Amino acid sequence: MENLLRSIYETFEGREETLGILVLEKKKTNSPLTEQFDALIIIIVKNDANMDSPCNVEHYSIEKNSIAVNIISENKFLKWLPSGNFRRNLLWVINGQIVFDRDGYLENLKNNLFENPIETRKKKIAMEFAELIRSCSIGKELYDGKQYLDAFNQMVQSLHHLARLSVLEHGFYPEITVWNQVKKIEPEVYALYLELVESTELIEKRVELLLLAIEFAISSRARIGSSYLIEIMKSKEDAWTISELVNEPKLKELAKDLGLLLQYLYAKNIVQIETKEIEGPGIYQMQYKVR
Repeated sequence: MENLLRSIYETFEGREETLGILVLEKKKTNSPLTEQFDALIIIIVKNDANMDSPCNVEHYSIEKNSIAVNIISENKFLKWLPSGNFRRNLLWVINGQIVFDRDGYLENLKNNLFENPIETRKKKIAMEFAELIRSCSIGKELYDGKQYLDAFNQMVQSLHHLARLSVLEHGFYPEITVWNQVKKIEPEVYALYLELVESTELIEKRVELLLLAIEFAISSRARIGSSYLIEIMKSKEDAWTISELVNEPKLKELAKDLGLLLQYLYAKNIVQIETKEIEGPGIYQMQYKVR
């Protein structure tokens, strides 16, 4: 297999834009990590590489072996790493065999993932905290509308956000098998998960109890969950408009959740709202400032 794979990726080794190449081979009959292919090749290239899109995919068949090749720009790959939707990228870096590494790029990337610098960790905590608030809010709305099965599904998602948040709080990086981590370092959160999935109570009762527990967990984590945003907001004396916050480069990964997060922090008396009169009778612009 090694020679077959090399025949595909060796042409990329000589290209200046190639930063690193990872190879993953199928170990089990059912292998989501390789997307069910016999092997997966990940090629990370510089952002200015001549590509039609930030991610190009090719599928090959060699001697009855199916092989997928993903060519991904550096920006796109790094953007995907902390995202819940692309957590597989993290496993690619952790489990992939490095077959080409320009100037130690992939080794440094892997080391940085496990070192989890404080600022990066704070940002990830803020992202998970915002997603937890949103997920729980949707779950409560569904529960109030007596849509209990959908509310149950939403609460499972809320628990996963709470689990990842708990792992990050302890200074670790959430893995795909996050519940194995949570069981060891935050047994109270693990107990909530068991209560939801194993309880013999009616489903609406399980959701009701879990809503109360998660709302308490959110409230008790308000300060640590918002610390990244608060530090940025304190960087200037004046209040911020929502537009200024959304366009702040350090908050770009939080942009979609900023409105929800600010309203929650206002309700918790952590952030205050100031108003500024603008053109038009009785129209005021809302601005946000840390108390």
